[in-house]
Amino acid sequence: MKVLFFYIGTPSPILETEFELIRKHEKAGDMVRVIQCSGSLSNCHWNLNHIESQCSQCRSRYKNGWDALNPGASVELKQFPPGEELNSNTPLVFDTLDDISRYRYDNENIGYGVIASLVSRTRDHRFDTQKYRKEVLLGLSSAVQVYKTLKTELTEFNPDRVYFFNGRIFTHLPANLLCKKLGIDFFTYEVSRKYNSYRLHENKTNHDVITNDEVILFDSTWDKDKEKIGNIILKKMRSGGSLGKRKVFTQDQRKGALPEGFNYTKKNIAVFNGTIDEYAGIENRGNCIYKPDETAGIYRILQSFESDSRFFFYLRVHPHMKDVPKGISQLRDIRKLSSRFSNIFVIWPEESVDTYALLDACEKTLTFGSTVGVEATYWGKPSILADHAKFQNFNYAYMPKTHNELVELICADLKPKPPISAAKIIYLISYDGVSYKYFKETKDKNGNIKMTLDGVEIKANTLPSLYNWLYMFPSRLKRGFMKPSLILEKLKKCKNLF
Repeated sequence: MKVLFFYIGTPSPILETEFELIRKHEKAGDMVRVIQCSGSLSNCHWNLNHIESQCSQCRSRYKNGWDALNPGASVELKQFPPGEELNSNTPLVFDTLDDISRYRYDNENIGYGVIASLVSRTRDHRFDTQKYRKEVLLGLSSAVQVYKTLKTELTEFNPDRVYFFNGRIFTHLPANLLCKKLGIDFFTYEVSRKYNSYRLHENKTNHDVITNDEVILFDSTWDKDKEKIGNIILKKMRSGGSLGKRKVFTQDQRKGALPEGFNYTKKNIAVFNGTIDEYAGIENRGNCIYKPDETAGIYRILQSFESDSRFFFYLRVHPHMKDVPKGISQLRDIRKLSSRFSNIFVIWPEESVDTYALLDACEKTLTFGSTVGVEATYWGKPSILADHAKFQNFNYAYMPKTHNELVELICADLKPKPPISAAKIIYLISYDGVSYKYFKETKDKNGNIKMTLDGVEIKANTLPSLYNWLYMFPSRLKRGFMKPSLILEKLKKCKNLF
């Protein structure tokens, strides 16, 4: 078998996952070709402005990892060739994100990858295209370069299989598009929530909906022992206990706390939003009912019930948004909702209101893909899903296709879906992963994840690490003053940099 990999600046444990897969195929006797970026790309997802100190540290770390891997003659390492200027027809200014999404190369929408990366980095699903004009142009240039290089390699090397990280960001979307275009099998890899594991997806990405056939296959392996584990995890989630690498957002909430003035005489609906930046930029992954996004959907729902005093809505803004800039589009839109409508109470990310107490006190739960909708089903509440969701085919929620159907469901006397569907989903989330064979994942004394090969952690050399730390120190200090809670966290990590 011939296998192709390409590496572009990915952090731990993605770098180690790639080395794990390279060694696995080498041990299997396969012919492996690896294409590495050694700084020739215009930029990458992790270094949007092509800061040389970051490139230097990245190159040093990769070289040390490659030396530790010590591959044989069947593993070939190549470099990305120097980049070229963008086509003269490329607009110098993109007025909107739609303009970027329409950017095509070789008849493929590579512009979506640039949107995905910049949305992820800014945490704003409608970031200012003028402010980030430079990053947009650099990202398009890199995406074109990756596309051209991989198309040549795929044609000449003719691999049986291609591996790449993620599949949606601008440096990796071209591989996704090309493999589909040329009919080449591919695997995407991601971080797993299970320790000492990574996730691997065949001919799809982590963001794709699990199909009905995949659900049937999963069900064929389901048993009482797995159901028991799923139930234990769900109960542990509610108690705020640690769940491996999964962040427990309810740990800072005050148990039993409800919004002030909670009125039990109303038909209360708990609304749990999603973080739009997690899926923005993926083609065809906009909200399936509402345009342009879920917050516009909440606006329309509130409008539909504005004259019906029986109903009241509580919007729990995702706790994951606690550390995002207050001026991002999604939070601005929610503030407008709060001031425009009297039939909604907004619970902001940093507030101590108990998610589970809210869930228990409300009649129904409305989500836009959040796993709280899964948990609602387990705890006996009707769950309505107003969007796509990765686990939607497990039948854990009511799924309206139109706004009118959603309104009817909110008004209807619904029974919750079977709780076993929630146990299956949470079990799958918690145990989805391939175990590392060559690498080992541990925690250091500060709780940071550390990856080692034969007991050795892959690090950059001291000089490039120090160079990058000194170069980046002013901007980190500035961010620290903007978010004082981060200063102590950064200081704790400083002593482990070298």
